[in-house]
Amino acid sequence: MLGMKKVSLVLAVGAVAAFADNPIIQTYYSPDPAPVVFGDTVCVYTGNDEGGTFFTMHGWRVSCTTDMVNWTDMNTLILEAGDFNGNAKKNGDWASQCIRRNDKYYYYVTVESTMGGRAVNVAVSDTKEGPFKDARNGKHLAGPNWDYIDPTVFIDDDGQAYLYWGNPKLYYCPLKENMIECDGDIKVTDMSKGFNGKYTEGPWIHKRNNKYYMIYAAGGIPESIDYSWSDSPTGPWTYKGTIMPSNEPGSAFTVHSGLIDFKGHSYFFYHNQRRVPGAGGYSRTSAVEEFTWKEDGTLPTIRMTDEGVTKPVKNLDPYTRVEAETKAWLEGINLDKSGGYTIIKNIETEGKRVYLTNMGKDSYTKVRFVDMSDGADNIVVCTKGGSGKIELHVGSAKGDLLSTINVPASDDWTESSFEVTGADGVQDIYFVFKEGNFKFDYWYFESNAQAVPQEPFKGTPFAIPGTIQMEDFDKTGVGRGNKSFQDNDAENHGDSEYRKDDAPSVDLYNKSGDRIVVGYIQKGEWLAYTVDIAEAGDYTMFASVASDGGSSFSMTLDSTVVAETVEVPKAVKAEGDTTQNFDDYAKVSVNVTLPAGKHILRMTATNDWFDIDYVKFVKGKNAEDTIPQSLYGKTQLANNAVAGIRSAQVFDMNGKYLGNVRVNSSAHDEMLQSLRSAGFTNGSYFIRVLGMKTLKLNAVK
Repeated sequence: MLGMKKVSLVLAVGAVAAFADNPIIQTYYSPDPAPVVFGDTVCVYTGNDEGGTFFTMHGWRVSCTTDMVNWTDMNTLILEAGDFNGNAKKNGDWASQCIRRNDKYYYYVTVESTMGGRAVNVAVSDTKEGPFKDARNGKHLAGPNWDYIDPTVFIDDDGQAYLYWGNPKLYYCPLKENMIECDGDIKVTDMSKGFNGKYTEGPWIHKRNNKYYMIYAAGGIPESIDYSWSDSPTGPWTYKGTIMPSNEPGSAFTVHSGLIDFKGHSYFFYHNQRRVPGAGGYSRTSAVEEFTWKEDGTLPTIRMTDEGVTKPVKNLDPYTRVEAETKAWLEGINLDKSGGYTIIKNIETEGKRVYLTNMGKDSYTKVRFVDMSDGADNIVVCTKGGSGKIELHVGSAKGDLLSTINVPASDDWTESSFEVTGADGVQDIYFVFKEGNFKFDYWYFESNAQAVPQEPFKGTPFAIPGTIQMEDFDKTGVGRGNKSFQDNDAENHGDSEYRKDDAPSVDLYNKSGDRIVVGYIQKGEWLAYTVDIAEAGDYTMFASVASDGGSSFSMTLDSTVVAETVEVPKAVKAEGDTTQNFDDYAKVSVNVTLPAGKHILRMTATNDWFDIDYVKFVKGKNAEDTIPQSLYGKTQLANNAVAGIRSAQVFDMNGKYLGNVRVNSSAHDEMLQSLRSAGFTNGSYFIRVLGMKTLKLNAVK
């Protein structure tokens, strides 16, 4: 029944789809939007409404965007009442909000307690798209109490987190650092002041220019969206007025809102029932409007529109992988998810696929502001299942035909390439499904005119024997086969500014001793390096890694596996350390056989969650590493000083920072060898080493 309701929703809005991009989600009813900014990505967490004549909501979902016009369904259900160890009833999954802290994602949700009343629960995940797990082992964070609904969460500039919720009262508590416990008693806001008697439910907290904005559903039925502000996160509050009136055409009799500032723009999220006439206040869907703050810091009146956001924060790049479920509008199609991992052309791709399926005849997806300025010779699509046919149009679902995609039948996920003609400029494109029943995972364009090969990050290949600093993966190219990394999400979890310009999604961390490491590595992610192997034969590969255990990776050379599974053990503890953490590194080794010449070396994660600093190749089977084990871990700086091994910063002659190398001594020839081993090209460089003078060196091959 749920699937039928989803299809009915899409068909009901089909008549206006040509010019409307609200609601932003068309594959399910999506009440109670809670937007959050994660770096270069905005995600909106919503309920999963089954529609009908009551608030029947089973589980929670999330969709994300990087341009504010095209949205990607990240998962099916990311959490549901049954995940809370028996303390929540089914189909009572109400409003929620997510926040990130210390590389964990905390999700605060409203449940109907098995003990009676409503309650606030919290779940946690390592990724923004979940799945989320109960963070309190079957215990409510707050409640049960029939007043306890609609949590909103906020971390202030001083690091203190706050949780707010409630109808008809506004409750709050500061949160402990662990984000799953109140730090002290639950407090009740003085409702006699600051709300003009209008606060009802659905609070949303936002900070801007040292002002705290409390936005909420207000008045009776139907509700408006009003706000108050304060100089403190706990009040006292001053009522400021109405943001969205209650008499908007198509309003549901309840409202819920969220507000974000993103890349110099401001956006207001809300839900309504404009796409389901006569729904009686139910079957609600999320929408968004861009707005401009007033000069005095107050909010303007915001009206509901069918158009939504009309200008993106950036155009969509079609020459990199684009998920099929990324769209501004979708009609007559369902969404599904699979697990596991798949091999495509000897390459292991990431699991947990979300894909389009059950396409009706003449159903379509619209993708907006696609930058085809470099043209396109082919489109590559990844599909699975039966054969079918897709037409690719520009401008509208009946616009000029760019490509006819005859989808082949396949028992596994398969990439297929089809000719494209007429691709040009920045335009909207439409995938129109004509026949077949298949699964559609992703697509990308290929352009011979635009193709750029990948190249070594520092100009020359890494020498083997030698050391490869893992943060110095190749510069990524453009076109098929010219990519140098795969990161499972666009968000950067690292704290390093290194390579933010050319690889902003790769998670790089600053570590002690001026090291930069690749971290937060998930299964299916990979990094590629151009190498120059001096002679064929047996080598011992050493890797400096950190993990909680259970992680692993493989190494391939030109798609040939040279190390199928390299196990990553738990990190070693530094002397006197009683905790296990990712500042402690272990050294692992494996024998490999390599051919001579220039090749592409690739590391692919085969299990989740590890960090890697470097790999080093020494000639010979079971060879010894010249760097002692004691140099790995927290004691590295002290041991480096004893052993004479230091981390050196490298700059060009204009003072631009280029990266780090390890130097064994201050001797001129030794430093030159360090530059050569790290892959630096002929030229002059400044070398700065902790405790030494800055030196000028010529790195000559």
